[in-house]
Amino acid sequence: MEDLQQQAARWDQWAPYYDEDTRNQDPSRAAAALADLAGDGAALELGIGTGRVAFPLAERGTPVFGLDASQKMISCLEARQEQTPGGRSLVQARIGNMARFDLGTHYPLVYVIASTLFFLTTQEDQVSCFRSVARHLSPQGRFVVEAAVPQTSGLASERQQMIVREIGEEHLQWSAFVHNPVHQIVRAQEVHVGPDGYRLLPNVMRYAYPAELDLMAQLAGLRLERRAADWEGSPFTATSTHHVSIYSRQSADKGASPLTGASA
Repeated sequence: MEDLQQQAARWDQWAPYYDEDTRNQDPSRAAAALADLAGDGAALELGIGTGRVAFPLAERGTPVFGLDASQKMISCLEARQEQTPGGRSLVQARIGNMARFDLGTHYPLVYVIASTLFFLTTQEDQVSCFRSVARHLSPQGRFVVEAAVPQTSGLASERQQMIVREIGEEHLQWSAFVHNPVHQIVRAQEVHVGPDGYRLLPNVMRYAYPAELDLMAQLAGLRLERRAADWEGSPFTATSTHHVSIYSRQSADKGASPLTGASA
């Protein structure tokens, strides 16, 4: 089991480069869907990072509070706050363990995106995350999980693989992966070589299939309300590479889901 310090050390390394690494990912569709789910209330983001999604969500009127293991990630978020009108009042973050937290507050929306749940590297911690979330949901609240589907996304397709990310006259970036299917663990290194030398950005993930996440939800007193293939609400099929899953309290009586417009 990893402790918070181990997670923090890894993501402290990522912090100076995270925004550059995700520069081609458009957060607007996620922010729009999450704003609909939050309604007039606030949202809690687990693994808020530099606020890539939190700030577009806040611009839509949803106050966001976030937890992250990395102080350097939060420092990057705070630097972005200074450049965002109203950012300091609408987006706040603190150091915390998303596996086990007690904020003494209830939220209509808790969310974890971009497979961040998989950065909890044991099944025990992932189950604990669901239980912590359940304690913080308002009676009609929802928990949204966006994650890769291990097999179809390629995350768990091979024991070892290397992927070239970028290549230029003076730089090369690639990713190396080692897969342990017994424990559902993928260890990775993002490698960048250029005129200034090289850098290594490590990552460790414990992936879980959607059905396993549904069972974790049941153990926490939650149920799957709706699952889509993306933030636009496309149908989830056997070939979908990602999923956006919405969980709610098992006893809750829900109406229409904003991702699909269909009754749950």
